[in-house]
Amino acid sequence: MKAEMIKPRQNSSEAPIHSRIIPYPAIENHGLIGDRRTAGLVAADGTFDWLCLPDYDGAIIFGASLDWSKGGHWRLGPAARVQGKQNYIEDTMVLETRWDLETGSLLLSDAMLWPETKRSPDRENVRAIVRCLRCTRGKVRCSFDLQPAYNFSARPTALTQYSSGYALELSELDLRLWVSLPLEPESPRLHGELELNEGGEFWTVLELGAAGHGWSEEAARGALEETRQYWRDWVSRPSLQDLGGAETRRTALVVHLLTYAPDGSVVASPTTSLPERIGGSWNADYRLSWVRDTSLALGMLARLGDWEETQRYLQWLVKRQPRFGQPLQVLYDIRGGKRPRQRELAEAEGYRGSKPVHIGNHAYNQRQFGSLGFLADCVWIYLQEGGAWQDDYWTLIHRCANYVAKHWSLPDNGIWELSERQHYVHSRVLCWVMLDRAIKIAQKVKPAFDTSGWRTESSRIHDEVMERGWSERLGAFRQRYEGENLDAAELLISVMGFLPGDHPRVLATIDRIAESLTIDGFVYRFNPLETPGLGKQPMGEFEGAFLPCTFWLATAYAKAGRLESARSILARAEQIAGTMAIFAEAVDPRTGGFLGNASLLFSQVEYVRAKLELAVTQSKGQTLRQVA
Repeated sequence: MKAEMIKPRQNSSEAPIHSRIIPYPAIENHGLIGDRRTAGLVAADGTFDWLCLPDYDGAIIFGASLDWSKGGHWRLGPAARVQGKQNYIEDTMVLETRWDLETGSLLLSDAMLWPETKRSPDRENVRAIVRCLRCTRGKVRCSFDLQPAYNFSARPTALTQYSSGYALELSELDLRLWVSLPLEPESPRLHGELELNEGGEFWTVLELGAAGHGWSEEAARGALEETRQYWRDWVSRPSLQDLGGAETRRTALVVHLLTYAPDGSVVASPTTSLPERIGGSWNADYRLSWVRDTSLALGMLARLGDWEETQRYLQWLVKRQPRFGQPLQVLYDIRGGKRPRQRELAEAEGYRGSKPVHIGNHAYNQRQFGSLGFLADCVWIYLQEGGAWQDDYWTLIHRCANYVAKHWSLPDNGIWELSERQHYVHSRVLCWVMLDRAIKIAQKVKPAFDTSGWRTESSRIHDEVMERGWSERLGAFRQRYEGENLDAAELLISVMGFLPGDHPRVLATIDRIAESLTIDGFVYRFNPLETPGLGKQPMGEFEGAFLPCTFWLATAYAKAGRLESARSILARAEQIAGTMAIFAEAVDPRTGGFLGNASLLFSQVEYVRAKLELAVTQSKGQTLRQVA
């Protein structure tokens, strides 16, 4: 037989069967899969150690990445604890994990089914994961272990076997499991050991909300192929320009995966509380929709020629405006909820003991001018690329610009969402971006509109930043007015076009940041010892180097014509991400490992910005050489 279930080896009939997961694998040793309603992480040993149901912000049923014993998991792979090599099937979000062992080789395929925006009615509320483990050489003993949990505190209360599979009751969630070979039910888990010979396969499907699909190997294979084809069709559309190669297509796929299909919002990351420092408390829930991150992501897609996602988001965003006051919040939940209050899940021990684990995020009630600047830039790109225009979009931009023109001189929490409001230089720069893009949008869609008031305030902001934002002592733009410290967010001065990439002050700031805020070429946001309210830990220990900042430096280098420096930065980050090109929030240069939530939308998009800027600058150089 090519595949058969075998009895687990135990010392006695009462001996417990312990899970064979590898606890807390490196963050970079994970692949991402999803269906544009929710998403999960699969570790390189074949363990699903992160998944929320039914949506991105739902109950945590696989949370072993935050608590290996209480979080829940689903492992499928070799019986031995071995990490395989992960990659995606080209131009898809179907994950493959390969093991080359002494006795044989295995290939595990993982995908979430039906990622299309509009589903058939019978699939609308279903969440389904298909897994296939195949032996490609020799003979391998394998292990299956399903142990779901509910927010670290509950296990399945009932496990029932049917002719078509198994049903598990998990709080208010009813899960169904189909397998191609029988398992050993032992509430609250399902487990089994099997032996696969060359060509042998084991198929399984886990569902939520299913009425009882008649699964078979043929049906599972067909559903996997349907999903694989969806991703290929989406990324190969004629409108999506291939400007940056495979890495750019990968990020486009990730952005599409993190788009909440029912509404059009985009989640910043599918995870919460993966730490920015091992053992630290700087842990945040990113399963929410930031205006900044979404604007950056959809501006990137629009630049590549796909503006449909931006259109859906703008239609969603215009409905979020309050009647009075600040035009938009910093963030919303994925359905547009305005108060995702932050709380702790005390039951979870955190990734490698890094507490607390948070649900919700307090930043929703902060003042951040930068979000509006990123939004205006996204809308301007959308308009330039031929996106369909609606009067509601102009109403939103007009309101945002008027708000900034009136309030830009106030302190805010800044892009880093710090607790103390300050006059951050980068916030002023992004206020200028808001007004600059609003003026350009007005010229295109409302040519008779009087922009003189916006122009006046834009000039005032520019003059003030050049006067008060520059520090002669530092020889660079400073973090905040009256402060004498650096901040990597000042790289946005050239990235967002406030000054040209070769301006003397830009070049000086780049050099000072590269000298003072980097370790091994990876860029830290700021020096915590020089930033108000952040304690006494030194740079390098307080948190990891922030990948979006690292990619800003690469973009700034490219704009300055320093192409080798830009390539070097990107190469270092790519070495950690590997062929999957999935980026987390930060990196610890001392260990060469990722830190923080993954996949992070912010990181993915700034990586592509740097890649595109490098390609554009390189192309201009080649053209100039040909002309000469």
